[in-house]
Amino acid sequence: MKKIAPAVLLLLVCGTTTAFAGSTPKPMPTSHGMSMNMAMPTPPPISGTAAMMGGTIFDAAIPSNVLSIPLQDASGKTFTLGSLKGRAVVLTDFFTSCDMICPMTTANMRTIGDTISAAGQSKKIAVVELSVDPQRDTVSRISAYQKLYGEETPTWTVATGAVDQIKRFWSYFGVYTKDVPNTDGEAVDWQTGKKLAYDVEHDDLAILIDAKSHYRWIDLGNPAVANPNIVPAKLKAFLSAQGKLNLLHPQQPDWDPSAVYGAIQQVMNIQVGPKMKM
Repeated sequence: MKKIAPAVLLLLVCGTTTAFAGSTPKPMPTSHGMSMNMAMPTPPPISGTAAMMGGTIFDAAIPSNVLSIPLQDASGKTFTLGSLKGRAVVLTDFFTSCDMICPMTTANMRTIGDTISAAGQSKKIAVVELSVDPQRDTVSRISAYQKLYGEETPTWTVATGAVDQIKRFWSYFGVYTKDVPNTDGEAVDWQTGKKLAYDVEHDDLAILIDAKSHYRWIDLGNPAVANPNIVPAKLKAFLSAQGKLNLLHPQQPDWDPSAVYGAIQQVMNIQVGPKMKM
């Protein structure tokens, strides 16, 4: 059982750790179509109690200007967090050109989606994985990525959106993102076979939003995958040397599906996964 102190959280930025106290930092603006003067939603303070299976539980109502941000799933359908009100939402960030961590994040989200579906709770809980790289992550790209995970009827939603809207969305949740030069030498993209033009630094986390659209729980760190075979062979081959290490031995701190199941049980009182002793 792991716990994160409620007053101090630790963020991983693609392998770099940054400690901060009290609340999440405001992300730095990037250059993809963003106005430097565009108002960003203010992240809520993150202070609460340590969750039994990891992470921090708190309660912050998500403002309407975040709930109304349009997102697109892998079929091109537009939705918002507000349109999911009435269901809890398990949320995380990723991008399809990531060769260090994101393929494992997706493996966890597929596992979580499958477990929620098997428990008959899909009408009460949605599982959403949203890109931090919408410039490259078009609808067709995220669709091809999700299909690599081999489910005809996916139990989780992979999503993207307009560059400025995605930046505004993640700024509320305090997720830092920054485009940086690709340092993986001759690494080539799993879909195009072309050298990657840039990489994206970003925080790695799992979030729970309750059925009333309140931000209720966060866990931070690298995704720990119980079954490495869920990561598709094409993406395993795409992983960098550090990514291959992260697949088998994720850097600490980490988060795994059991932490999400524990948060769902504590916050929502819904049984998903192994029953937790309260």
